[in-house]
Amino acid sequence: MDVGKSFTYMFEDKDWIAKIAIGGLILLAGALFSWLLLVPLIAAIGLVFGYALVTLRNVYDGNPTPLPKWENLGDLFVKGITAMIGLFIWSIPALILFCCAYIPFILAGAGNDGGGNAASGLLGLVGALFFCIAFVVAIAISLFTFAPLTNFALNNQLSTFWDFGGNWKFIQANVGDYLIAWLLGNIVAGIIASVVSSISCGLLSVFAIVWSYLVMAHLFAQVARSNLTPTDSSMLPPTPPTDEPPSMMQGPMEPSPSA
Repeated sequence: MDVGKSFTYMFEDKDWIAKIAIGGLILLAGALFSWLLLVPLIAAIGLVFGYALVTLRNVYDGNPTPLPKWENLGDLFVKGITAMIGLFIWSIPALILFCCAYIPFILAGAGNDGGGNAASGLLGLVGALFFCIAFVVAIAISLFTFAPLTNFALNNQLSTFWDFGGNWKFIQANVGDYLIAWLLGNIVAGIIASVVSSISCGLLSVFAIVWSYLVMAHLFAQVARSNLTPTDSSMLPPTPPTDEPPSMMQGPMEPSPSA
């Protein structure tokens, strides 16, 4: 994997400032109007998410300018929202466990008001246990779902999210690169984006988020290219043409054995 390129390839596009700025402004507008039942924010994230998925496909195809233009916004929105729905369904078990973790803490607080210290302490331990389990489950889901997310970017089929066997094979095909992409895309890029946001007093936060999405897109596109096993085999990248024509020369024929 070319890890360094994943963090810098977007700057090779002559229009990178405008493309990242548009994505950041979309997120900013969504955040400013998030008071409308979060609908604008969800729509903005879906649009930028769809843009990142198209970028992933372009990198996978070997497009020399992988950052797409901000056009066909309806297609970008549908692609992003569809992927978000798939990820949300996968996250439901972790969300349920996190909700269950808070219930014992609430009951423990009520017990303290009534003087039941022993029962409250036990409930607190149960809540902490549920929280630890929920955290582990959330990490496991995050690790797995980047496989269907990558394949969805290639084949645009929501059913890809439920193809457990195919996605598991995708992960197994190159576990090392897959884990590297997950760690760098989720942790390192996130830390860098947070640092940029802090240094700029939050002024560049939305643009840093767009950049981190693009880093993740490039990393997992490289994983897909090295695996060459997406769930839809028709999505394989084209084979580059060879400069040399196929040889028409054949070796001399061996004489047939005499009778």
